[in-house]
Amino acid sequence: MSAPTKKRRVELVQVAPAGGEASLQLSSFAPTLSLADGVTVTLSSTPPAKTETVANAESLAAVLKRRAEVARQTHDRWVRSPRAAWIQSLLAELGPPAREELLALQRRHTTLAAEDFATRWELGAEWSGRVVALWLGAEGRSVDEVIAKAAEFGHEKEELSSGVVLEGGLLHSLATGADVGVEELLPWVKALTAAAAGSAGGAATEEVSASLYRVDPSNHFLTAADTSAPLDSLGDEVRLRIASGRGVGSLNTTFDFASGESGSGVPLLDGYWERLDDASYVVGEGVARLNPRLYLIWKTAGYCTPYHQDVHVPPHFTLYNQTSGASAFHFLPLLLGEYATLVGRRDGPSRLKELLQRLDREGVGEVATLGPKQMLLILPGGAHGVYVPRPALQLPPPARPLPPFRLSVIRAAELFVAPVCDLYERLLLSLSCATSYTYAYGPLSGVVQFALFAPCEALAAIGRGPSLLDPFRAATLLCAWLLFHLGHQLAISALLHRYFSHRSFDAPRLVSLPLRVCACGA
Repeated sequence: MSAPTKKRRVELVQVAPAGGEASLQLSSFAPTLSLADGVTVTLSSTPPAKTETVANAESLAAVLKRRAEVARQTHDRWVRSPRAAWIQSLLAELGPPAREELLALQRRHTTLAAEDFATRWELGAEWSGRVVALWLGAEGRSVDEVIAKAAEFGHEKEELSSGVVLEGGLLHSLATGADVGVEELLPWVKALTAAAAGSAGGAATEEVSASLYRVDPSNHFLTAADTSAPLDSLGDEVRLRIASGRGVGSLNTTFDFASGESGSGVPLLDGYWERLDDASYVVGEGVARLNPRLYLIWKTAGYCTPYHQDVHVPPHFTLYNQTSGASAFHFLPLLLGEYATLVGRRDGPSRLKELLQRLDREGVGEVATLGPKQMLLILPGGAHGVYVPRPALQLPPPARPLPPFRLSVIRAAELFVAPVCDLYERLLLSLSCATSYTYAYGPLSGVVQFALFAPCEALAAIGRGPSLLDPFRAATLLCAWLLFHLGHQLAISALLHRYFSHRSFDAPRLVSLPLRVCACGA
């Protein structure tokens, strides 16, 4: 029987592929990063990121399948969820004031309707992120303590690396590159902004604005409060910023290919969507699912995105194609990356420079500089910062120096890590008012972790093949799960929640999952 024919959802728009003239290979280029006007750091000792060869869609599928399985096996060490062991560990070390703040945040979340997985994920990620921030920001917290805790979680291990550079024959059809300036960019931004305004139901008389972040000259980890610019004046502002060397960029210029429109009107995105849509058919939904929202990320030299873990949507891979200019990706272990952002924002660029220089001397992290026609796969378990290097600041390597460019432009796509997303979706959508809380003291924490996660793991294992789990154990786990839910619903949660929700935290007692499940079962 012949393979099923895949129906295209938008008309294919031809974009020049990465073939022809060889692209400028910058992957191992040691960039000089601008932390503020007059404050720079060169990552001369940080090792380059590893590479993965993808000759065709089948080899890309093999890479994603292997990485997805690693993500499933390690999810408890990196997933931004109150259920994850690493979040529980950080929470157990917080003092009473921090716990009171977390309980207040949980109470605010209980007023929100959260009937779908995406919303429940977002609330849980926000709450967990606050746990991380409170732990890192504790008075007297040293970099040595952060390094030790990251090592305890295994964040520095290869299986939790932040990203890999892609190379191979697939890039000849999947990647593209061309120098882009303001004149080429503006029609794309106008088309995408108009499409977003139309899908949001905006009135035709409303002034249309585009997403625009402006970095603070004295600290590039800070941005101006105003994060938009009128379309009519966007071009003039970007030209002035390029001339002055002041970094600006847009991270939210997007198009949703599930909106029913025939296409975005931007050839770069339409062509990327078609090729990835075809490739995802080979990858399979059991490995990774393509998010229909694609990103056109554009920045000027000197712009930087502080270190972060992408948690705005459930766990995912990100495929970056640098189409114009250059971007330097600095990968750090998850907890260290979050700490670097805290230092940069709280203590300023000079202290951040000291931290990055120490990590560079010790060979912590990896770096990958992308030029046109190159691609990067961002993995979900690490942290990364993204800098647009200033060509004038770069020291020429033994080969070729960084060439001048007008704008850095990246097209990006997200692929949800199916085994991890499915696990957490089953967990979160099965929660009721009783199971929306876990307790972080004594043996009860282990009971909750086993009762909630083990059955999900068992069912996932059954889906992967009968040889991985015997039916008797699967049935036992399933029965245990059902009994736990019934008993917990009727007794445990009501008593403990009534007791603890009105008391101060004088010892590690309660971990409240900020997901609303009361009124309608969320």
